[in-house]
Amino acid sequence: MTENIHFQCQIECSHFCCGGATVVSLPELKNFYRFFPITLAFQKVYPIDSFHENYIKDITFRYADFYIIGDFIAGNRFNKKCRHLKNSLCALHGKTKPLQCKIIPFSVTFPEKYQDIVIKEKRKLAFKNCKGFMENTPIIWNGFFLEESLKSDFEQLRKGLMSQRDIMEKIFKASNKSINFSKFLLSKSGIFELPLTEELINELFYRGYIEDPVDFLKYQKSLFIRELMNNNSKNSIFSQALSIIEKINML
Repeated sequence: MTENIHFQCQIECSHFCCGGATVVSLPELKNFYRFFPITLAFQKVYPIDSFHENYIKDITFRYADFYIIGDFIAGNRFNKKCRHLKNSLCALHGKTKPLQCKIIPFSVTFPEKYQDIVIKEKRKLAFKNCKGFMENTPIIWNGFFLEESLKSDFEQLRKGLMSQRDIMEKIFKASNKSINFSKFLLSKSGIFELPLTEELINELFYRGYIEDPVDFLKYQKSLFIRELMNNNSKNSIFSQALSIIEKINML
């Protein structure tokens, strides 16, 4: 029997889910490159049954025995708190807020009717101390999303992941000589993170996802410098990303 999911975000515990990084899809890049340093990340996705497997085929690609999803990571995943969380409130709230943040606490790597499985696992881990799951909060899922805006944001994010699938697969396969690539394949979970290359930035420009590559590089350079200087960042990918940007002749 399906159990209703009650949820309403509570600002006093927003730091539990608003970590240092979020995910933005390809169509969202133009909205957020001025706010977040952008990198790439790959994770393995394990289908729980045939229905789930058919669902993820549109947003993942197959490599060896795994399904892998590629994302644009916005922010620094080693930071405990998002830079745009001000006094427990999102400074990007509204139309400019990333879709991934809008669909919290749900996950687009599972179909809509399996979101109770997502919540059950998240409440054991990332959302263990979340105060939003209270019986007196609104029911937002009962086998399906009850809010049209939530359903729309979920579908929009899924379409964004579908649109970048071919790019992510190409980048992943081209990275097979990396030591971290081999480690990622051998691990059951974890993240394989990469910087954006000059070739990728050019491709995104020609495909219309980056309107002004010079502006993109200018903002990305300043954001990577800020992270590396202000936080003594543990993310070595940021140093690599900055090095790539500084070598591009457009600046």
